[in-house]
Amino acid sequence: MSAYSIVTVPPGDAIRIGADGRLQVPDRPILPFIEGDGTGPDIWRASQAVFDAA
Repeated sequence: MSAYSIVTVPPGDAIRIGADGRLQVPDRPILPFIEGDGTGPDIWRASQAVFDAA
């Protein structure tokens, strides 16, 4: 996992692309987000509930 000077990467695993071109999604994927990225707070609230439940 990469190291960053501004943020702390939480525990979890990266989503990768296998040699066959298919996504390899681990049981604990890391999904980066920037709150306030222009999608709107109402969309973010709904998305966050889905991400947290996944």
